[in-house]
Amino acid sequence: MTYTFMTSLDDWGRIAPVLVLVGMTLIVMLVDLILPHEGERSKHSGPQNFAVLPILALLGVLGSLAATITLFFLGDQQRAFNEMIGSDGASLYAYLIILTASGLGILLSPAYLRRLDLVHQGEYYALLLLATTGMMLLAASTSFMMVFLGIEMLSLALYILCSFVGRRKMSQESGMKYFLLSSFASAFLLYGIALTYGATGHTSFAGVAQAIAKSNGHAPTLLLIAMGLMAVGLAFKVSAIPFQAWTPDVYQGAPAPITAFMSVGTKAAALIAFVRVFGFVLWPVHLDWQPVIWVITVLTIVGGNLMALVQRNAKRMLAYSSIAHAGYLLIGVIVGQTLGASAILFYLLCYAFLNTGAFGVISVLERLDNSGSDAEGLRGLWYRRPVLAGLLAFFLLGLAGFPPMAGFAAKYYLFYAAATSGHIELLIIGVLASVLGMYYYLRTITTMFMEREPAAEVVVNAVPATPARSARRSSSRGGTAVAERPVATKVAKPVEEPAVVAENKAGKLAVFSGIALVISALGTLAMGTALPFWLVTLAQQAATMMFR
Repeated sequence: MTYTFMTSLDDWGRIAPVLVLVGMTLIVMLVDLILPHEGERSKHSGPQNFAVLPILALLGVLGSLAATITLFFLGDQQRAFNEMIGSDGASLYAYLIILTASGLGILLSPAYLRRLDLVHQGEYYALLLLATTGMMLLAASTSFMMVFLGIEMLSLALYILCSFVGRRKMSQESGMKYFLLSSFASAFLLYGIALTYGATGHTSFAGVAQAIAKSNGHAPTLLLIAMGLMAVGLAFKVSAIPFQAWTPDVYQGAPAPITAFMSVGTKAAALIAFVRVFGFVLWPVHLDWQPVIWVITVLTIVGGNLMALVQRNAKRMLAYSSIAHAGYLLIGVIVGQTLGASAILFYLLCYAFLNTGAFGVISVLERLDNSGSDAEGLRGLWYRRPVLAGLLAFFLLGLAGFPPMAGFAAKYYLFYAAATSGHIELLIIGVLASVLGMYYYLRTITTMFMEREPAAEVVVNAVPATPARSARRSSSRGGTAVAERPVATKVAKPVEEPAVVAENKAGKLAVFSGIALVISALGTLAMGTALPFWLVTLAQQAATMMFR
């Protein structure tokens, strides 16, 4: 058996957005070496300037966006590198989603890193760009080998980023938990890919689809096992129930900008790979796998919303909210083909602005001890920081599906796809679960706007009397001891570092976070009013090229 692998200049052109990111990652690491450090250089020191590296990383994202848009108009939409990675419209649409989340995550990071005194900026931004690269490779995969490569690349970078706050035990726990559970999921996925190769003799999507087309509508036993294992691996990455246990803990412990980025980017890449594999490649045998995915979808929609109801921490609430949204997106996998894929693409682009914006506000409020996002930290936020409270309420209403925000348009098209394909039961479950989900979004808004922060109490401590002060010596005429009255002293209640002081510490870097929140808000509003009709049409066109 011989194997010939040949590349051409066209192959490199088809992955130009990925090449730009990889090149900028190397530049970021080199610039990190030459930037002046504060004090003596050591593994504990970092560049004095907190703006140079994020600007370079952002330029990399913008360059990749420019290459993506160029390929939209000038690309040949063909697969590259021996049928392993696509440059079709769906891949480019996925690039837009992932790069949007990455760019917003970069903008949210400088003030956060400065406020928490995290000096290892070069590692941070390089890993963030590498995670973005892995997500793009996963979303554009047209081969099972590239699916595994993309998942491992994004996961290895995110393991470190989740545990980046070394002084926070919860952050260390977050990275370790994500590493251990993700390793198990990757093993399931890899074993499923191996069995798929054993059942079909191919690893490319096109080859597997041709082999399945001869199966007369039902998969052989080996392929059934392979589909189950691959479903476990991909369901873990999209946080579908019952594989969601890692999500709230990891989201809560990770740095908030990383949570904002991974909650969108990882979900987008994994879901697009999910719909490629099950909605197109394995569609001829959909009667075999659809009932299982249907159960997972319903459990994820209902379970995510129910578990979010009891959360008092905003990061954990948004984590369970993201699980519920993963359930809505899995409706697109069940619908399958062009309609389901286009609904997923459009929903994910709306979700990128909504979720990144919500976690972006949390990143501004978060302190070193991971406080600031619980009910106590959000109580009365409107009276202390009205702009942040208004923005967070805006994004939460969008996630709940209120018009005219992007969430309404996204859910409308997804539920329309479910009804059109004959899955009326999923439409009903999705609508009822969305109504249920409004409760925990509105409860958080109520906490910010209608509850005032309790006034700091003054603690009065009695100074214990010493023997000399507690009793008077008995006089020679009487032996009666008279106790002295305790001296009351006012001790001020310990007060945490005020948010204003923390913001002053970030200084002018807070402008980056402000830009990210403004972009998220404008994107949320535009996706729900002016752009949905055009972007839905673009998503439909992209979905037709997802598998050819």
